[in-house]
Amino acid sequence: MGRSAWDKEAKKVVWADDDIKGLPPGLAGGRYRCRACREWLILKGTKTDSKVQPHFAHRGGEGCSRPEEEALLDAADEVVIRLREQIRALAGIAQCTTTSPGADPTDPSGMPPAVIAQCGTTTVVFEAPTQALPGTEAIRRRIRAVRDEHAGAQHVWFLKRDLAQFNQLDPHPVWLRGKDVVHEQVAPNEQQEAVLAAGGHVYWLDGKVVLVPYGIRRFRHPVQSGQDWTNWPRWRSDPREDWRISKPRPAPDADSWGLVPIAFASLTRTRGTFRPADAHHVMDELYTVQESRFNWRNQRAREVYAAVHSPPPAVSEAEPAPAPAEAARAADPAPETASAVSQEAEPDPVDTGQTTSGEHENGGPTDAVIPPRPVNPPFVPPAPASAAPAAQTPLVRRWQRLFRIPRRGGS
Repeated sequence: MGRSAWDKEAKKVVWADDDIKGLPPGLAGGRYRCRACREWLILKGTKTDSKVQPHFAHRGGEGCSRPEEEALLDAADEVVIRLREQIRALAGIAQCTTTSPGADPTDPSGMPPAVIAQCGTTTVVFEAPTQALPGTEAIRRRIRAVRDEHAGAQHVWFLKRDLAQFNQLDPHPVWLRGKDVVHEQVAPNEQQEAVLAAGGHVYWLDGKVVLVPYGIRRFRHPVQSGQDWTNWPRWRSDPREDWRISKPRPAPDADSWGLVPIAFASLTRTRGTFRPADAHHVMDELYTVQESRFNWRNQRAREVYAAVHSPPPAVSEAEPAPAPAEAARAADPAPETASAVSQEAEPDPVDTGQTTSGEHENGGPTDAVIPPRPVNPPFVPPAPASAAPAAQTPLVRRWQRLFRIPRRGGS
């Protein structure tokens, strides 16, 4: 029992539990075809009194001869239906249906139907392949069909975070808003590059998070005159190794793609447009940081060169060097200078009480013999102490007593 079929009249895939309203039941003149085995199908369970759910059945009731392929197609259809419901819930979406541009039941591409949405004046066609992408030629055929049937529409491919759809690389560290941030990094394959070359957009969808790519092109800074890139302390890697960003779409010559995570609901935040504005804002910030990084590294290379090749410091104005003659005398002092130095270095003689020679007060030598100090000098009595002079009465007080007139009562 299949849940989907190719409708040759509408030229698209229809689901038994979604798009069967108004469809004729039964064989309908060979209208429905199995997408796995290409056999004609019968639409059953559409009557109001039916006891079974609507479904597409093979003739004879034997089922599909390729049940595994049929199950994979049904699972891919479920992903498209869920994506359609998510897009319908976005702000600014006026209409949202499913379509199968360029599909040919006789030459199937293996791609599930696409979702076509009307966002303001813009038409957006969403692809959501769940398995490995088909070949490059099938991708190009789908792109041409979308361009022919929906001229001017944006063609967006939502890929699954599956290693079958991309080549994951090591995380890409970036400096964003004052702190270190790590972005996922992928190596685009041939099909993704074909979508990009045709003007399409490749995004990754993980639940309610969308990963929008930007280009990473690695290069080495050229060594300019007056720069030194070799003697940078505490630098773990070669400072010449750097990268450039290509935005808002990866450049064809990008070495890899970095992925900016944004909210799925932000894609239509501005009504009437479908644009990953939040991701583009992050890319603009990365470009600003890139320019600052380029300037800083080049300036640092010039500073290192200047420090290594700067002239030696100038000699300060110190004492002039001695002349050769003065230097020789300093090394071999004159006899009189040596004598004076030796005399100054000698200690004072010990006072033994005897002196063999002396000097006159005027500095001249004398022959007089100075007797030694006596052992017991004669006793000399001390001089009598004079009496302390009596205190004299001040002269003013004497005259006051002399001329004092005795007072008698009553005068």
